[in-house]
Amino acid sequence: MDRNTLLTAVEREGRALLAAAERDPSARIEHCPDWDVAGLVDHMAMVWGFMTAQINAASPDKPSRPDADDTSTASDRLSRLVALLASVDPSEPCWNWCPEEGRNVGWVVRRMAHENGIHRWDAENAVGEPEPLDAELARDGVDEILDVAWRYHRTGPVTVFPSSTLHLHRTDGDGEWLLSSADDQLVVEHQHAKGDAAVRGTASDLNLLVWGRRQPALEVFGDQAVLDAWLALTP
Repeated sequence: MDRNTLLTAVEREGRALLAAAERDPSARIEHCPDWDVAGLVDHMAMVWGFMTAQINAASPDKPSRPDADDTSTASDRLSRLVALLASVDPSEPCWNWCPEEGRNVGWVVRRMAHENGIHRWDAENAVGEPEPLDAELARDGVDEILDVAWRYHRTGPVTVFPSSTLHLHRTDGDGEWLLSSADDQLVVEHQHAKGDAAVRGTASDLNLLVWGRRQPALEVFGDQAVLDAWLALTP
């Protein structure tokens, strides 16, 4: 997915999250039970400030601390991050917890598009009927979790994967993923093939699924334990 589309999503999804939060800050977040909507906004403000600090530091070797005296609002932090992401070359160095070759501002643009999208859905789900994730953003969201969170946790690379196979099949456009493992590595093939378990659904529902937000419209085939084992990779 191209940078401009992802940049647009960072702001659109972030603004929609904040708008939903104004409707009922005390509503509980279904899939993050320790948070209410106000707590989710606090979390996102922290994330936006943290990522801004990493970009400004331009140091890929270690994380940089945000300004502890920053009292700006979540809205201001989002605006600051969006402006910074738009003005800095995506190839510029920037710390994250993935291997060094991926430590750049482009990684942050993609991560923030999906972070904001998933948590926008959380906020809307808490206060009413959530809008699905944008279909093409959600397709890239499935790719992104397979590129990042199912390979690298903050504590280090993931080295233990299920021995089974899982097939994800998008029903509202192109998108298929066959997941397996070899030599302690995740293997992703974009093909139609039978897995030990399979899931069919829209791109939005598949993206929500891999982030632990299973929707009732999904069709699941095969061994449920296989699906559970793969979903356990989500941090």
